[in-house]
Amino acid sequence: MTEIRNTSKNKRDVLLLVILFLLVGGVYLIFQLFAFSGDQQVANIYYGSSSDPIVTIDFVNFEVTKRYNQPVPEEYGTFPQIDLENQTITLLGDYTIGGVRQIVVIQYTFADGEHRGSVEIIEEQSPNNICSREGVSTGKPLICLPNRIRVEFGTNDSEDFVV
Repeated sequence: MTEIRNTSKNKRDVLLLVILFLLVGGVYLIFQLFAFSGDQQVANIYYGSSSDPIVTIDFVNFEVTKRYNQPVPEEYGTFPQIDLENQTITLLGDYTIGGVRQIVVIQYTFADGEHRGSVEIIEEQSPNNICSREGVSTGKPLICLPNRIRVEFGTNDSEDFVV
């Protein structure tokens, strides 16, 4: 009698775990599909802990605006460097190799057919190169922690950019 109850209890436990797993998995998939699916109007690139973007990419007006120069030692030159022809933005990251700070290159596109625009970190030096492995983003934030650079998407509801 005890064996029958244990078997029945084990089957219910397994069934409950399967249902719970399917429910959590479904919610996760729905979130991934819809959370960052809207067409974003701007991408703001931040350096360090600043709440002001260092560069703004406006996908609606096809403009890239440098807000201020990155605070770096003079021997490195001026950053960010914006290359309109290749659609890249180069910043100086905080990650060092042999005492030399490494660059982070961000490539953007204004339109790719489905979306207004996209952003991708195409070059950087950091442990395991996690930043450049994130791939192309059309709304999902990109974060490069060893270099203290992040890209956040938002809308252009007014003169000030809202993120």
